[in-house]
Amino acid sequence: MSKKEQVQVGKFIEEYLSKRNEICLIIFLVDIRHNPTENDKMMYNYIISSGLPCLIIANKADKIAITKVMEKTKEIQKILNPIGDITILPFSSERKIYSDEVWTEIEKFIF
Repeated sequence: MSKKEQVQVGKFIEEYLSKRNEICLIIFLVDIRHNPTENDKMMYNYIISSGLPCLIIANKADKIAITKVMEKTKEIQKILNPIGDITILPFSSERKIYSDEVWTEIEKFIF
C-alpha cells in the first residue's frame, strides 16, 4: 500500500472509531508467522490510543508447528504489548483451531 493510501486508510479508521458508539471491541489481526511490522505497531498504538477494548488475534496458527504456537504468541505479546494487559490469542480461520478460546474472549464483550 502506498503512503498516500495508508494516510487515506488511517483517516477512514480514525473517523470510524471516533464516530461509532456501538463498538464494544476491536479485534486486531496479525500474522502469527511474522513479527509485527511497523504498520502493525502503528495500528496497535492507534487502537490503544482510542481507549476502546482490544483483542489481538494471531491468525494463521495452522501454518506453523503446533509446538511453536504459544512461543510465537508470546513473542508477539512482547513486541506489541509487553505489559501484557491485552489478550493475544492464536487462531486459524482455515482450520478453525483455537476458535473456542477466541469466541470465549469475544463473548465477554458482547453478552
